Amino acid sequence: MRSRILLAVALGMVGALGACTTEEVKPDGASGEDAEKTGAQELFLDKLTDDFVHAEGGDATDWKFFKIRDKGILTLTVYWDNKNIRSIIDVRDRFGALLDTRRHSSELEKDVMELRVEPGTHFVRLFSEKGQSVYTIEAVFQQFDHSPTDDFRPTAVGGDLLGDPLAGDDARPEPRPARRSRNRGRRPRPRPDPKPEASGPTIGATIVRILPNSRGTLLTLNRGTEHGISLGDSGYIVDDDGKPLKGGEIQIKSADGRVSTAQTRLEKKSIAHHRRVRVRTR
Repeated sequence: MRSRILLAVALGMVGALGACTTEEVKPDGASGEDAEKTGAQELFLDKLTDDFVHAEGGDATDWKFFKIRDKGILTLTVYWDNKNIRSIIDVRDRFGALLDTRRHSSELEKDVMELRVEPGTHFVRLFSEKGQSVYTIEAVFQQFDHSPTDDFRPTAVGGDLLGDPLAGDDARPEPRPARRSRNRGRRPRPRPDPKPEASGPTIGATIVRILPNSRGTLLTLNRGTEHGISLGDSGYIVDDDGKPLKGGEIQIKSADGRVSTAQTRLEKKSIAHHRRVRVRTR
């Protein structure tokens, strides 16, 4: 709260100085080092940071940078005290390539940007075309492998993968000869998918990797045996309302201390943006 009060006082002083002079003020004539990319201030992940921009007061531009260590999804949120400010937010990767840009709408009090990011230093540029405002910026990172390849193998449990889910149908045990049906000519009734039970003890986990395979999709979860998940457990993918996603049943195929893998019959496009699961423990 004290930092926000100091920012508000600073804005008032800049406005007063602007009123006392008739000289034209350059967009960043009264700004500090953060008006340039080389002077960007560090933005720490999962923490709120307060600052301000003032176009008419000569402090139109703020640069921030943050460091990413793994592939994942970054949610960048900027809360504006003055929602009528005319501002632009740019996000660039370590090579300077523009990942996304957002022009603020006066109908909104905050701007939210969700980005796929790679390891490295990223930059945020906040620019005021007109007006001034104190703002609060927050960058929340969630690990997620959005471009998986087939060279990944899940960690074995006790040295035995019990059938590698990535190896396709060849990894399954030899099937027994099928019994001759007594109901020749009749079409068998398909068995309905079992409905996942949302009740009972469950462990929450996050999907950090999605890899399509011959049986649907293999998921890597950020929880493992250290959190109570073990081979053979079942569960379900959670939808936006916190309920089981239709058809999103999962089966744990391997687990070690920190991570586990789960198989689902859903295709990657059906899972879409959903990244939360609940695992039933036995």
